[in-house]
Amino acid sequence: MRRLLAVTVILVGLLGCQEQRTWVPTWKSLHPLSTPRQGLAVVEVNGFIYAMGGALGTHFLKSTEYTKIQANGSLSPWKPGPPMHEARGYFDAVFYEEYIYVVGGGNGVAGGNLLRSVERARVRPDGTLSAWEKEPHEMVMPRRCSKIVLIDGSIYAVGGFGGDMLNSVEHTEIKPGGGTGEWFEEPERLTTMRYISGVKSVSGTVYVVGNHEQERGAATRDVEWSKPLDEAGFGAWQQTSPLRVPRFGLGLAVHRDHLYAIGGLNGPEFLDSIEVAPIHANGGLGPWQLSKSKLSSRRAMMDMVAYEAWVYSIGGAGTDIVEYATFNEVGEMGSWLNPAELAAFEAEQAAAKPALPLGGTVLKVLHAPPYIYLELQIAGAPGPVWLAGPAGDYQPGDQVRFGGGAMMTGFFSKQLNIRFDRVLFVSELRKAGP
Repeated sequence: MRRLLAVTVILVGLLGCQEQRTWVPTWKSLHPLSTPRQGLAVVEVNGFIYAMGGALGTHFLKSTEYTKIQANGSLSPWKPGPPMHEARGYFDAVFYEEYIYVVGGGNGVAGGNLLRSVERARVRPDGTLSAWEKEPHEMVMPRRCSKIVLIDGSIYAVGGFGGDMLNSVEHTEIKPGGGTGEWFEEPERLTTMRYISGVKSVSGTVYVVGNHEQERGAATRDVEWSKPLDEAGFGAWQQTSPLRVPRFGLGLAVHRDHLYAIGGLNGPEFLDSIEVAPIHANGGLGPWQLSKSKLSSRRAMMDMVAYEAWVYSIGGAGTDIVEYATFNEVGEMGSWLNPAELAAFEAEQAAAKPALPLGGTVLKVLHAPPYIYLELQIAGAPGPVWLAGPAGDYQPGDQVRFGGGAMMTGFFSKQLNIRFDRVLFVSELRKAGP
């Protein structure tokens, strides 16, 4: 009897020591990148995450960095890795056997130098990378804002911009020893030109989600899919259930036969929303549903990786932010918070205000739905600044407030037939008092 009582006391004590946790549909912050990066490429290999390239304002990066995933899903501080041969942003990367491969992208003024090149670096057993090697075979087309997927030892590059928006797919085979072969364009074309879309391979089926519409620069809801049938390449691309919210520059994740579309841009509006669709056995998707979960901040042009039960969102337009989420029993993304974390989260939510810290006087107005372009005089600035934001009723002389955004250099508006030396795209814009 004494032994039974002692065991009972121990069990009660252990249960009492278990920390109560509460599910919250939000993401948790982690160690930030050492350098803000948008349009970067990220891969996970053996519990390490590697972040490569991207853009910092108008400067394109060749630097890399990496971190180790801890047992609880958190990350160690980021460490520098070896630089790539070429600075590149708005590109993608995959891992196969021993090597990370980076493909395409752009650099130079406004990313106008379009890249066809491929580089690889070996992942050593301790997680460090060897020096990058340039591959002798380059893509058929230069591709900026393209995405790549790996299927059965071949790399496929999907859509992007090569002087014009592309609806083509091309591939190369990875040879024994890690080198890549000649690139070949697929005979089957995407159903539409695809630029800054999300692309994800799920058991060999490739989904292309969202788009940057060619004429007006608006986001779209288009989603399509296909898969390689044999050595001849992909079968016909097919449209499937459209997104609830138009998006481009978004992230994608997969969990239990569901596809998640995360963040991105809807025209000038940065998004923190998440939507999810079931993946059908025949390859199509069921209807998309908006999730209760949201990113901790509005984000686009980030990259995402998954590891075990966690999904990581890394970098993005103008940020060094790294955050992660896991899934609850019904597949919602979010975090389990202990009492101290929950109290801090609730205090932060209560104190949060939609602050728009910057302001100026409207000098000129140009309408190009869904955007409006405003030339502003900002106090203390040496000269006028062009701003692009959600369309609205603005007139010269109005006072406006706006938040941060993404600066574009050499941006050409097809609607206005104007090239702007510099224009700041913002997601929030409103009139203000004097």
